[in-house]
Amino acid sequence: MCGICGFAGLRDQALLERMTAILAHRGPDSVGFFSSPQASLGFRRLSLIDLTTGDQPLANEDGSVRLVLNGEIYNYRELRAELARRHRFATHSDAEVVVHLYEEAGEALLERLQGMFAFALWDASRNRLLLARDRLGIKPLYYAPHQGALYFASEAKAILANPELPRRLNPRAVTRLLTYLYLPGPETLVEGVHRLPPGCWLSWQDGQTCLGRYWSLRAHAPRRISEEEAIAEFRRLFEDAVASHLVSDVPVGALLSGGLDSAGVVALMARLLDHPPKTFTVGFAGTADERPLARSLAEELGTEHHEFELQPDHFLRDLPRMVWHLEEPTPISFLPLFYLSEFARHQVKAVLLGEGADELFAGYRRLLPFSPTLRFLPSGLQRRLYLMSLHSLGDRHRMSANGQASDSGDPLHSVFQQGGRTGLGAILNFEQSYPLPDYQLHRVDRMTMAWGLEARVPYLDHRLVEFVNSLPDALKLRSFRPKHLLRQALKGLVPDDILEGRKRGFGAPFRLWYSADFLDAARTYVNEDSMRQRGWIRPGFLRELYRPHTWGWLQGRRGSQLFLLLALELYCRLFLDPAAPEFPTLPPGVPESPALVEPRLPVSSLA
Repeated sequence: MCGICGFAGLRDQALLERMTAILAHRGPDSVGFFSSPQASLGFRRLSLIDLTTGDQPLANEDGSVRLVLNGEIYNYRELRAELARRHRFATHSDAEVVVHLYEEAGEALLERLQGMFAFALWDASRNRLLLARDRLGIKPLYYAPHQGALYFASEAKAILANPELPRRLNPRAVTRLLTYLYLPGPETLVEGVHRLPPGCWLSWQDGQTCLGRYWSLRAHAPRRISEEEAIAEFRRLFEDAVASHLVSDVPVGALLSGGLDSAGVVALMARLLDHPPKTFTVGFAGTADERPLARSLAEELGTEHHEFELQPDHFLRDLPRMVWHLEEPTPISFLPLFYLSEFARHQVKAVLLGEGADELFAGYRRLLPFSPTLRFLPSGLQRRLYLMSLHSLGDRHRMSANGQASDSGDPLHSVFQQGGRTGLGAILNFEQSYPLPDYQLHRVDRMTMAWGLEARVPYLDHRLVEFVNSLPDALKLRSFRPKHLLRQALKGLVPDDILEGRKRGFGAPFRLWYSADFLDAARTYVNEDSMRQRGWIRPGFLRELYRPHTWGWLQGRRGSQLFLLLALELYCRLFLDPAAPEFPTLPPGVPESPALVEPRLPVSSLA
């Protein structure tokens, strides 16, 4: 796990070093550079495989190919054994197989890789830069074409280190953000800066770019398979995925929430490892939490368990720093992961998570309207129920967003057709294409890598995803009971009370944060004057956001909306506003720059 950056079409060593320095938190172990008149690559390393010789950029035998890669290639040993017959390897790292596969197959090499990755490869013989991202979008990669050159980085903030790039807020992206409370699709909040979509590659050659796709979430007719056959095949694929995700030259642990998804991962870890795995969980001071359940589960599975308690005052003290790392605002659920990652990083350098199981097996309550049992529901009602569950700031609350309130490019439009009904397969395809990479995996990557901790997600091994997506809907959502096949497959591995329990995760109970201090801080930045200036929401709606609500679900909804507006305001002050207020401390490795400063939150109890 690392941070990568660079550009093609110019040479600027000072810019390359600035971009790489901004990614220092992603790779605290070492730094590396490659520079030529036509391309430059920067690398920050978090060492997990080949601790001695695995520094990057890597090169082929004659130096004509150079590579920086973020992530892990889990099948590198098999690929290396094949390639070693024809190539000379200089390291024992997993990334070097990409260099030699490219020499033989070009971008077709991507079809051979099993893993999570984002990489940039410079081919000097063809004057060509190749960018690529893994199939499910586990690892991030951003790019920005500008005046014939192409800039790229693991995080958009590194691209913004270039003072020549304009910094303009993308109004269409703001509209989508307020609709979904995360930002779906390839656009970012900065005009001209894009995310490389999952399963895609992008090439730059002599000033021209070309985008291609090597993998997609295909919608096939469900295969004919019995439940017993499906359980057996899932178990085989899942065990193989967890085993491959344990490959490392440093300790690997797991985040354990006490829910089904992470319990399944940890149960297999305990069976596959020759020592008790280290597990980590977080709880919340002053409220009921699930640490006792996670503790009990850890005892039963035989793990070395560690707990962390989160205090409410942590939230406001560190919010600007978290937004700096997060970049694209999302709901508050990222907060516990930020602190849990810092806690775990002192003992391990990589952790396994249960991320992805909900998107495969319809684990979210918002997907219940798509159950085969409710086949009579029209598509329009399904859409309204789905958006309501996201706490969307609907059209009636938003302003025109500089004329962009109507967004014909909304990715949800293609899912909900006029009349009829949207099937479970279609909405799961949407969940895996947008919320999964652009919200779930985005926050996981940013909050773990803020502390140089690698997150691995075995449920998203692409072979496992392809198999589950080929199964009939009834094996995923049976009546109103989600994750049917997963529960059946994990019988005997995890305790019965976990199999039958409700959904659990590292969510933050918003009533802890919807306090007087939070409201004071929010009013400083999110008020009628600021909203009128930004043009995001109708100022009158703020009275509704700040009004106390006795109904828990409405308090959570309004709190999520208010938090997103606060995070978006902080984002603009951190990255876009020319006169952002200066803050005395910055995250480690961040250069002193007026464009990368943290606004002070006026919280009296934290003075």
